[in-house]
Amino acid sequence: MMMQLVASGRGVCCLPNWTLHEYSSRGYVTAKRLGENGLQARLYAAIRSDMLQVPYVSDFLLTAKDISFATLEGVNVVSGIAT
Repeated sequence: MMMQLVASGRGVCCLPNWTLHEYSSRGYVTAKRLGENGLQARLYAAIRSDMLQVPYVSDFLLTAKDISFATLEGVNVVSGIAT
């Protein structure tokens, strides 16, 4: 909804690059970097330790990681942390 408001000229928002790439690549919005080098943060997935062995949970986490790195613009491995 935020991107729709920005694209229609009725708002501004602050989002990670990977969330707005589709809109900016089509010219619907203009992306501006925050600061000289931009901002970077880690994304985490938290689950209970007993759920890590549940097959659908571990499959979901692996799928989310693989798809994110394969398809999201600007998502990178930081310090080898991508297990």
